[in-house]
Amino acid sequence: MNPLAFITRPVKDLTNAVVMPFKAVFVVGLCWAINAMTFNGVWWVQWVALGMGIATVAALARGARTLLVLALAGWVGMKIYRRYGPSARSQFDAWVARTNPGAAQMMQAWAAAPAAGGEADSTAASRRPH
Repeated sequence: MNPLAFITRPVKDLTNAVVMPFKAVFVVGLCWAINAMTFNGVWWVQWVALGMGIATVAALARGARTLLVLALAGWVGMKIYRRYGPSARSQFDAWVARTNPGAAQMMQAWAAAPAAGGEADSTAASRRPH
């Protein structure tokens, strides 16, 4: 199972909703041409058209579901922001700043840590083979 499916599935659903009708037209057209060239009294291409039609409707339904979920998430976010406003956002940003050290703080802490083996980084770097 793809661990990133939560992220990639909506993109795939929307892409299939756009691309599937074109695939269906191509496949049905190709099968119609083959059926016309090898016609023996049976138009079997209708079953291909039925199957591709079902696949297209399913792809459009999945794409519509994805758009509906995204619209719902945006609407809920808008309502939450209107309810709690910028003060909640500033409190959240302050909490993030307190709990997640910035890149500058991380670099300072890393630079202050003693080097492995008690050597300075420049000395260790000069002894490494190139």
